[in-house]
Amino acid sequence: MAVAAAGATLLALLAAPAAADETAPTDPASVPTEPAPPAAPAPQPLVMPTQIGSWCTALHPPLREKLQRTRARQLMKGKVVMGKPGTYYLTEHPNWKPQSGTDTSGDRHVNSLDWALPLLYEGVKTQNTAMVQRFRDLMYYWIDDHRGKRAYWVDGSIYGGLRTQTLVCAAQTLNDQKIIDAALRDAQTMIRGFKGHRTTATGTNNTDLIRQTGALAAYCWVQDPPGISRAWQNIEAMARGLVQPDGSDVEGSPGYAAYMEALLSDAERAGQTCGIPTDTVTSLKGLLYQFVAQAFRPDFKLTSLGDSINSGLRGSFGVGDWRADWIRSKGTAGAPPNPVYTVYDGGYVFGRAGWRPQPGGPDTYYSLRYSSSRPGTAHTHDDGAGMTLYSRGVEWIGDPGPYRYENGSSLRWFMKSRTAHSSFTVSNVSRNRGAGVRKVSSNSDWREGGNDTTCLADRTWNSMTITRCTSYVRSIDAMIVADYVDAKKVKSKKRREVKQRWQLPPGVGALSYENDVLTLASGNARMDVYKSGPGNWDIRTARKGSNVGWFTGDWGEKLPGAVLSRDLSMKRKRGSDVMVSVFVPRMDGEVVPVTVDDNGVTVTRNGLTITTPLPRP
Repeated sequence: MAVAAAGATLLALLAAPAAADETAPTDPASVPTEPAPPAAPAPQPLVMPTQIGSWCTALHPPLREKLQRTRARQLMKGKVVMGKPGTYYLTEHPNWKPQSGTDTSGDRHVNSLDWALPLLYEGVKTQNTAMVQRFRDLMYYWIDDHRGKRAYWVDGSIYGGLRTQTLVCAAQTLNDQKIIDAALRDAQTMIRGFKGHRTTATGTNNTDLIRQTGALAAYCWVQDPPGISRAWQNIEAMARGLVQPDGSDVEGSPGYAAYMEALLSDAERAGQTCGIPTDTVTSLKGLLYQFVAQAFRPDFKLTSLGDSINSGLRGSFGVGDWRADWIRSKGTAGAPPNPVYTVYDGGYVFGRAGWRPQPGGPDTYYSLRYSSSRPGTAHTHDDGAGMTLYSRGVEWIGDPGPYRYENGSSLRWFMKSRTAHSSFTVSNVSRNRGAGVRKVSSNSDWREGGNDTTCLADRTWNSMTITRCTSYVRSIDAMIVADYVDAKKVKSKKRREVKQRWQLPPGVGALSYENDVLTLASGNARMDVYKSGPGNWDIRTARKGSNVGWFTGDWGEKLPGAVLSRDLSMKRKRGSDVMVSVFVPRMDGEVVPVTVDDNGVTVTRNGLTITTPLPRP
């Protein structure tokens, strides 16, 4: 039988020596490769399957009926619609090379092969032999073209994992020896990419989980106990490494926490299909719901941080969990979490006026970023001490988002940089990003309606530490930000220039600037920005030929915003200073006077006057 032959092949592969960790190299020439497997037997005439294999539906549940049919027909015409990464076009025998219609991710995803599954699913469902034959031909072409040495990205990251899953699905459904051998070769590559038997695999990302899930499917299908045990141990270790004990992600991007829930669900289904208890994975998946709910603004859009964009939840996220139901239904089902101020080990602070804002009342929401307690990933931006601020239905201070996964795009690299975030930079000094931005303190009296106070210290700038302390004054609905600059004496005669930046999203414009008060406007909403300390406000709008001020709309879409900034110059001698900014959201016609003096910040709103000391480290 084919499965028995597959098992023999697998045992031979398992006897091979362990390879070096393939998640680290980026140079294809430095990646260890296996010798080419023996030539496969000549392909037999296609035996038309009558049903899809159980591993297909466990790993890749079918698309909606209409979409699946459309995708299958597009593939028959040579068109691969990859969604965000773009559209790839196939010849009869593809060359698998990059194309102009896809970004870097799309060019690499051609090696995933999962995009071809609609041909198999729709072909089997409708007994369309041409579709199934085309699917098998594509698998054969890819296998034949990649029998020898492979470039890193062919087997690495998400692409190798998705392809392993696809080949297992194809092998089970078609019972084809050539595809079986290819699936087992990939499974061995996936499992060898993870070193040791760590209980918690720190330093991994979501793609590693995809790879091990594919390996588990292969080993379980051929019923190899050692392979099953190792793959599942890897899955549990990676799941623990990807989800912090408090439910936050390690990607520096809340959108990837939502994506992680889907991957954990895939691993959960794979374990159940294999007859393995999935308690660990199920428990970790449950931790994500509280975190993801806190990352949503009052307009039920995810706050854009890292490689996330402002968006809603997918329809299948956390169905049955009361917090996920609340967000997904926009408050018509389920219930929100209780806390209105939360701090997470993933490097996040979230605060809000409340979960159920009343019409005309404050709906303020903000976020702050600091270094995660675990290593960052490619989806984490250099956004330490960055802040976002939403109020009166408007995002006033934003995050630029990811743009798109195009390594050749200068805008992509700029949007990941510190300069593109609502934080600060220092010129004429060297930098050590490894020092990180650390949480100094975080306190809140939200249960009594009191203030949230957070301090974050940025020590990445050599010879200088900048500590951002914020207070959200809930009773008066105002945000106070104090950036404390402490500089050591240096030999260089060049002045060290601190630039504080606030990224203004599309649709937000400057209405007036008088007496150190800048008023921003969007529709009928207003936000007054008061300042104290050095530097005058300067606004630079996005323009052609520059990366400054651009935001991500939909994926790959850039929208013009602006940057509000001011500068502080520090001499070579030891010194310190503080830059105070006060953000007061209001509606048009509402008067909310603010005074910044030695006593702190005094705000009067609706007849109530509150004086709050400056937040301090």
